[in-house]
Amino acid sequence: MNQGQRNVKAYFYFLGFVVIFIAFTVTSIYSYLQYSHIRTELIDVTKNNDNQLSAAMDMRVAVRERAILLWRMALQDDYFERDETLQAFYEHGSNYHKSRMLILTSHMDPDEAYLMTTLDKETNKRAPILRDFANKLLEKKDNKDHTQSLNQVLTNQIVVANLLDSMIALQQSQNEYSRYHSAEEMANLLSKMILFMIIIITGGFMFATYVIMTTSKQSQLLEKMNDELEHLACHDHLTGLPNRMLLLQQLERLLSTVHRKKIQAALMFIDIDNFKEINDTFGHDFGDQCLKDLTQNMLKIIRGADILGRLGGDEFLILINEIESSNQMTVIAHKLLESLNTHYTLADKTVTISASIGIYMLSDETTGAKDAIDLADKAMYQAKKSGKNRFVIV
Repeated sequence: MNQGQRNVKAYFYFLGFVVIFIAFTVTSIYSYLQYSHIRTELIDVTKNNDNQLSAAMDMRVAVRERAILLWRMALQDDYFERDETLQAFYEHGSNYHKSRMLILTSHMDPDEAYLMTTLDKETNKRAPILRDFANKLLEKKDNKDHTQSLNQVLTNQIVVANLLDSMIALQQSQNEYSRYHSAEEMANLLSKMILFMIIIITGGFMFATYVIMTTSKQSQLLEKMNDELEHLACHDHLTGLPNRMLLLQQLERLLSTVHRKKIQAALMFIDIDNFKEINDTFGHDFGDQCLKDLTQNMLKIIRGADILGRLGGDEFLILINEIESSNQMTVIAHKLLESLNTHYTLADKTVTISASIGIYMLSDETTGAKDAIDLADKAMYQAKKSGKNRFVIV
């Protein structure tokens, strides 16, 4: 092979290397740009959908909480408690509108825009009725039964909640579609770039794993937040005991069992004696700690099947499930009085507290939870008038 031939071959090798290098470079750049485009688009769409999903869920929570607060206002007799509940009602309304603005300022497809338009129409149509009913509850001066109006307002809220459920379902389906669509494009890209299949598959697998793990983690976090909100709505923030709303539900269930199985049960209304003196003498922080301690004392006395809850302030309810006779209630009441009879001393000041207990025996004649509580409350006041630190059974 002469020099000329060697030069031609070297040139051919060099040209082949340049062609391969250029092909490799162009293919790599093209693959990177396509992959970056797919990844960016998926992140943007997923981020937008996740923000909309989070906002829709917050709106759903606000609607549910406002319905719960209306129910609570209908049960409250104290004006100041109703006023505080109304403030919370309007705060949830404000949260609803903030979340709504987040959705409106985000990118929406025609289906989302239609749902939001329908939701706004339904909300605007029902909002005046909702506010008017809330204000009527705040201003109620008589004992008028608002059950029918409450049921109508709650029915309206269900319509809004159903629309929000549709929005949430749409966002979830769009997230699934976005992942599916991106995966399909990635598969097409991988089929064209056989020489770089391993790298692209690895990157796609890592990204898909990240998206799935991130979405799963966010779903678990949202579920946990909903559970916490549900717990806060039904439990007392200080003691962790069931609150008035949950106690009424549990008492209705107990009454249903009493009527159905013809068993004996009882309701105990407990009011702490001299508790105001604790707050006035040692301060509210100390008083709160006392309530926690007294709660633990009562939990040690009652059975596992019984339910202890806090109505508010220093008032508690105990639902005694399935007893043999009123004599058993006498034993439980004596133990509770003994556990609640406590002396507190701080800075040479001593305050003695005890409890007055009203006990109402549940029977087939008990018409409802509120009547049972009222009767137990009256029995408690009889115990207070009789000298406190005692119980009365009716």
